[in-house]
Amino acid sequence: MAMQCGVFMTPYNPPERTPRQVFDWAVDIARICDESGYADYMIGEHYTLGWENIPLPEAVIAACAQTTKKLRFAPMAHLLPYHDPATLAIRIGWLSQVMEGRYFLGVAPGGHHTDAILHGYDNIGPLPPRQLEVLRLMERVWERKPFQEKGEWYQAGFPGPDTMPEYWVELSNNNPYGGRENLEVAVTALSMNSKSMEFAGSRNYSPISFFGGTPQMRAHWDTWASSMEAAGFKPERKRYRVCRDIFIADTDAEAKRLFLKSGMMRTWKHYLKEIYVKFRLFDGIIADSGVDITPENIDEDFLAEHVVLCGSPETVIEKLEKLADQVGGWGQIVANQHDSLDDPKPWEESLRRLATEVCPKVRMPDLETA
Repeated sequence: MAMQCGVFMTPYNPPERTPRQVFDWAVDIARICDESGYADYMIGEHYTLGWENIPLPEAVIAACAQTTKKLRFAPMAHLLPYHDPATLAIRIGWLSQVMEGRYFLGVAPGGHHTDAILHGYDNIGPLPPRQLEVLRLMERVWERKPFQEKGEWYQAGFPGPDTMPEYWVELSNNNPYGGRENLEVAVTALSMNSKSMEFAGSRNYSPISFFGGTPQMRAHWDTWASSMEAAGFKPERKRYRVCRDIFIADTDAEAKRLFLKSGMMRTWKHYLKEIYVKFRLFDGIIADSGVDITPENIDEDFLAEHVVLCGSPETVIEKLEKLADQVGGWGQIVANQHDSLDDPKPWEESLRRLATEVCPKVRMPDLETA
């Protein structure tokens, strides 16, 4: 099976972009990905981050449904502690039916301090146990059996014969398309010792790994696979998605030139580098590179050579195959989206070439036996 490709719309548009600009850009990129043969399109959910300003991924998904035919979509991820569980369960099910199967679900507790403050929390510490309660109540709603429950933090229920008014109400079926058992749920991970991968494996959720070097990738897979097996599930590498920054052009030199003046470079320079330095997310990448450099001194050349898959199609294929040999295979490479509104053509061309010239040619380990 050829490696699939996807896009992660974080969205990484700079803060001066208006919500309408971000929205239209997201819809346009989805159209390009659908035409090019991408499998999945994932959209972040954040409430306060100027560089990641999509607080309503469902709106983007609904709009994209009108201009795409095959591409699957997911909120990646709904930050569950910030939602009413019954309302979210119904909206997820309804939208998955609208999409007629072109929908899967991402869940997370929320990892940004400012989003937590907006929702009345002092920090992100209290969020993980709340996520579990939201999930449990959502699953109960999807069972469509009468209940009423007040949990520790949330409440939900489902109506039945004993809770009808003085007349009969025909209940709508807003369960996930094809039944709950056919709804894929996915979870992202970034840090080396990711509790998210343990959580995902214990529930048979799919893993999505943001790249932080080969030690981190091995840790993500090992944690997820071990947790899957402990819960009685079979881990399959074809379910594993890996997120990378990717920039493709005719030659290595041209790809580097275009990357250095791209929105991707701007994101790293003005936003991501500080985050990666603060949380030591460069450490594994530096170890892989063999370059004697501190995270604070990472420059444009290091980003182009070791952080971004930057080069000709042949070079990107070579880098992906080397990574697969080091850490094992995966089913989908996910390109992180970056703002290119000022000069969209090179970015759009890079996206197309990933799907048409790179993914079909990458030699992966046998995912059926890995």
